[in-house]
Amino acid sequence: MNCQDIANLLNKVRGTHFGESKYRKYYSAFKQGIEYEKRKQFNGVVNRILSISDLHVPFQLPINVFSKYAGCIDTLQINGDVTDCYSLSHFDRIYRVSPIDEIIQARQYLIDLIDFLQPKSVVIVYGNHDARLERYLSRKLDSDISELMPKTALELIFVDGFKHYNKLDRTKIEYKPLVNVFDGIKIDYTERWYCQIGQTIFCHPSAFSSQPLKTAQKAMYFFRNEGKEFTSLVMAHTHRIGQYTIGNTDIFEQGCCCDISKDNYNDGKLINSQREGFIFLGQDKNGKIIKYKQERLN
Repeated sequence: MNCQDIANLLNKVRGTHFGESKYRKYYSAFKQGIEYEKRKQFNGVVNRILSISDLHVPFQLPINVFSKYAGCIDTLQINGDVTDCYSLSHFDRIYRVSPIDEIIQARQYLIDLIDFLQPKSVVIVYGNHDARLERYLSRKLDSDISELMPKTALELIFVDGFKHYNKLDRTKIEYKPLVNVFDGIKIDYTERWYCQIGQTIFCHPSAFSSQPLKTAQKAMYFFRNEGKEFTSLVMAHTHRIGQYTIGNTDIFEQGCCCDISKDNYNDGKLINSQREGFIFLGQDKNGKIIKYKQERLN
């Protein structure tokens, strides 16, 4: 439809007789108002980052918990443990889900999540649960064969794609990698347990301390010793929420995005309770945080 067609349609619906130029002026003023409100809300912010972690599919929280950020972020950062690899765990397997079913479910959840949030880019790191696949395969397969296998389930989902052979039904379904699913959205699977965006490091270490924020502090000193330059650090893995500042560095533990009533390996072990949550960061043109909000969901 051209501008005149749109004006005719609006006039018909509204019972008016405005020319197309008037509607264009209305739209221009409306668009300017929307842009003004965005600048007012995110004054000085050039990169809006939503960081979520520890989904632990099949225990993930519903997508609508992120509804206030739909269409309002530039970067979706996924900070590890998308999959739980539950059936490959050495823990008691109460809620057994096969690895292939879990990977298929995680892939669809990520497609729905990205489509819902509409970020400009997605940056992913892996967590210790995602890496369970490699550990399991290395125990079961000869080393020469295991070299053909992926390091994490996320490689299959984001980069390689995979096929599901149902030998009972004699069917084969191909699942394309997510890098080939979305047009206009850059997807970067880092193949590491950490990444850096601007002046913020996002990480999912395998280390764990029972003291609040102690693991994040250790991570900060680790990256300092590695020569990294940063002013903030966001850490997953502990399923806790907290923040404090050491020198010129803000450190965060961001919580988890799974149903902790089901994903509870530590029941009865007198370990501090898990917390459902995630973090939103706004970075300025130099990559430093000028706005943040930690969402606590329980």
